[in-house]
Amino acid sequence: MSVAALKSQTRKEERPASPASPDLRGPHSKIPRGAEKTAKKSFGATAVGMATVALITFGFMIRRQEVLVPGEGLGYTLGLVGGLMMLLLLVYPAFKRSRFFGTGKKAAFWFQWHMLLGIAGPLLIFFHSNFSLGAMNSNVALFSMILVAGSGVIGRYIYTHIHSGLSGARLDVGSLLTQATKLMAGIEEDVGGSGGLLTKALADFSTRATPKRPGILQSALHVMMMPVQLRLSQSHIMAQVHRSIAHNGKAQNWTAAEVKAHTRAAKNHVSEFMLAVSRAAQFAFWERMFALWHVLHVPLFFLLLVSGVIHVVAVHLY
Repeated sequence: MSVAALKSQTRKEERPASPASPDLRGPHSKIPRGAEKTAKKSFGATAVGMATVALITFGFMIRRQEVLVPGEGLGYTLGLVGGLMMLLLLVYPAFKRSRFFGTGKKAAFWFQWHMLLGIAGPLLIFFHSNFSLGAMNSNVALFSMILVAGSGVIGRYIYTHIHSGLSGARLDVGSLLTQATKLMAGIEEDVGGSGGLLTKALADFSTRATPKRPGILQSALHVMMMPVQLRLSQSHIMAQVHRSIAHNGKAQNWTAAEVKAHTRAAKNHVSEFMLAVSRAAQFAFWERMFALWHVLHVPLFFLLLVSGVIHVVAVHLY
């Protein structure tokens, strides 16, 4: 759905200002069902990231004490388990092409395990190496692993821009714009009507947010400038929201609590609208970046496999 279609659909759904205060208990005032779950997942990802950084820092600080030795005891076991975890990373690419395992919740489950293995495997190998360099073959394997792990972090960041979180469900631009259209009507209802001023401001933002010639360089610049554009546009739109609520609140004798509730509902829906439009506008760029990342990531992973095999053979033969 194009921006023009978004405007056209909005005109059809526009309604005159309601003479009465809208029911804030209606569907537009509800917190999205997935919001709480998304917040928990975000907290979990942050906790895992902080724990990983803490363990790496701890291991680096005690490396001179040589608590772990790569060739024997716990150090050897950690290297073996870490290497097996890196091999298990191949399970996700194989399963996601399967009709049985590669759809719905199953795909999300295997993708989450893919990410966990991609963190735990390198972490164990870091401790196996005692955060130090060794022979040439082990150094090549270590730096290959670092490249793959770093590439995986970048890939995860890009992935979340073209999928709905980490659920595996691919975003649809048409659905995002349809959601934005419904939110336009919801925002007008939240403020009690603005005579179309808010609808026009929201539609104008949609037009500005969509690049006219989505070349790679222009798209990259557009994505970098999007946070600034979002902040300025949201400030302008919220100013209109406050004016409309002040006018309608005075005309309809809203209480202070009602004014606060209208403002809170409108602010939430404006934020949702801005997010939906910005994700739709940036989708083509991130989709292209994901394709380029995939071209780079796969050869790096196979380089890691080859260097890892050579390292294991060299360690046991010499």
